[in-house]
Amino acid sequence: MRPSLHDTVVRSTSGRPELRHVTQVHEWRIERTLDAGGFVLSIIAPGGESQSFLVAPGDAQDIGEVLRRSAAWTDRREQ
Repeated sequence: MRPSLHDTVVRSTSGRPELRHVTQVHEWRIERTLDAGGFVLSIIAPGGESQSFLVAPGDAQDIGEVLRRSAAWTDRREQ
């Protein structure tokens, strides 16, 4: 993937703020592997560069749960 488009500060898993160099997501895909052993998560940047990651089923469930919780937290803040 190409160099970062901008920097942002996140609260890390340690609880401390940390600087991250990030690139915007232009497109993403999730595809099941042919052997059903996991998923391939492909992320495409605005310039067309892409990176694909093999994600185990358990990790995919964990990612989904974290995203659901984050979306619910965001919804509550906006109300």
